[in-house]
Amino acid sequence: AVSGGSRDDQAAALGLGRESASHMPCSRAPSALSSEVSRVLYRALLRACDNGRRPECLPMGAAVGPVDAAELPRSAREVVAEIRRSSVESFAALRHTSECARALHPPPGSLPASLPAFILPTCTLLPGERADFTLFEPRYLALARHALGLDGDAAPPDGRYAHLPDSASGAVGTVTSILSHQSLSDGQVVVRVLAGPRARLVRTSRLEEVHRPGGEGGPPLPPLQHVALETLADEPGEDAAADAALARECLERLAKLVPLD
Repeated sequence: AVSGGSRDDQAAALGLGRESASHMPCSRAPSALSSEVSRVLYRALLRACDNGRRPECLPMGAAVGPVDAAELPRSAREVVAEIRRSSVESFAALRHTSECARALHPPPGSLPASLPAFILPTCTLLPGERADFTLFEPRYLALARHALGLDGDAAPPDGRYAHLPDSASGAVGTVTSILSHQSLSDGQVVVRVLAGPRARLVRTSRLEEVHRPGGEGGPPLPPLQHVALETLADEPGEDAAADAALARECLERLAKLVPLD
């Protein structure tokens, strides 16, 4: 369900430039805001990033590539200082942060009982990873219609799906959010997604029958799988030093197998 083409080609299909393809909302000089509006925006941003405890939700610095985790803000005071220094337009920053917070840290009990599944063994997404996909298989076009509300359902679209490497129970993937999309003239749909928390496939809730465009005949098409998930806790443990030592050991073992820069 993934077409070829460069990152810039897919970004162009989404109406985004090269900088936007690097995970950043459109940047421009901050607009003049009243002090009252500024305070409301700061408070909303602080709530969205859990008072600085979830700096990965903030857009600051995302356009220049990977950011050293040690340089990210870690307190409410540092978050406010970073927001004041940023050239990101204030409302764009709030939207970006709110979208990331919802995708990366969904509140307990907020996930639907069932989500459509995108089975893609060749591209497993890690939490916080972004990717572009061009959907063309009928079952995944149906997924896009469900997640984005393109089929005119009365219920508001959720915008999320299960990104999984396998369709069997026990498969581990991510709850993934569609951040933006573009419907193409040939019926394909280009989506930009953000992977959220890891989740395990508990069971298949239903198999949705799909049909060829225009009612063309032929053998049955693969159905769209709807699945029930359980999220997996990946919050840092209480012993940060032990976690860091384990991460270092894993990296050293990996370096023996694969040359690392």
